[in-house]
Amino acid sequence: MSAKVHIVDCTVRDGGYLFDKNSDPDFVKGILQGLADAGIDYAETGFLQSNVNGETIVYHNSKDVIKYLPADPKQTTFLGFCDNSRYRADNLDECNDKSFKWLRISFAKHEIEPSLEFCKAAMAKGYRVQFNPMDSISYSMEERAELIEKVNHVKPSVFSIVDTFGAMYMTDLVSIFRQFDELLDKDIMIGLHSHDNLGLSCALAERMVELAQETGREVCIDGSLFGMGRGAGNAKTELLADYLNKHCGTNYNIQILLETIERYIVPSLDKVRWGYDLPMFICGSKHSHVDNVNRLKNVFDCSITDIINVIETLTPQQRTRYGAGYSKSDFTQLEEKYRAYKSNER
Repeated sequence: MSAKVHIVDCTVRDGGYLFDKNSDPDFVKGILQGLADAGIDYAETGFLQSNVNGETIVYHNSKDVIKYLPADPKQTTFLGFCDNSRYRADNLDECNDKSFKWLRISFAKHEIEPSLEFCKAAMAKGYRVQFNPMDSISYSMEERAELIEKVNHVKPSVFSIVDTFGAMYMTDLVSIFRQFDELLDKDIMIGLHSHDNLGLSCALAERMVELAQETGREVCIDGSLFGMGRGAGNAKTELLADYLNKHCGTNYNIQILLETIERYIVPSLDKVRWGYDLPMFICGSKHSHVDNVNRLKNVFDCSITDIINVIETLTPQQRTRYGAGYSKSDFTQLEEKYRAYKSNER
């Protein structure tokens, strides 16, 4: 049984974290042009936020994105991205043919109801929506079933499996996909967004393709060029494209993808860093937000053993919230755990 498989490239957004959302405009234009020339199906353009402070890839609405888009997008469809907690549907302008036509809405478990309302509002303005619940493995089977039932009533174009903390193993993906495929309306695509903390992003993507071929479910899989993204990074768009060309009859232009990487991403390697390392492994293995591990490593110069021991003292909720103190700038609880750990060590 065959199924359509699409690539969604997240280089501009996920890679944009590495530049504090202030990516060079030529970088943004070059990446989006290269993705379009290579025939990539979807490409993210950056962040929609209610508070816009002049960052180059943070937008108030779709009009702010137009300056970066190729004059001829060919077959590539562009996406706007927003966290439910950082953007309001009231700020979103009506969809037109000049900017992104799809909107990706990301949301935490406690934001389900307002996110569903946001989804309906965006669809009413003409956008097709990719609906992304953060940290899919934190949901129980019952919680996922309840959410899927609600999603079926709203009918976004895509409902995604999201591995927010790079903690997903193959068995997790198979279990979640099969539940999605059984319960989700057949007209809704299943998406996959993963992080490479456990070195499994591309393997998870290939397994997703296999599951799609078994079931006939249309799917879209996220990647970024050279895996560029915060922390451990993502599945690699060029590897996904090569795999799909060889096994699924697609015709992505691999040479153009490699030329785009060489021209725009390789020169940034001396400025920013991403990819698998021991702290990122801890994030995935211990199901922890990258900011918690980076705080222990960069501020307190913790050893790998210290990082593991401190993270293990956090509750599951504290590990996955920004800064363990529930906001990106508040590391109070993390630092209290660190001081208690060092005190007990003496």
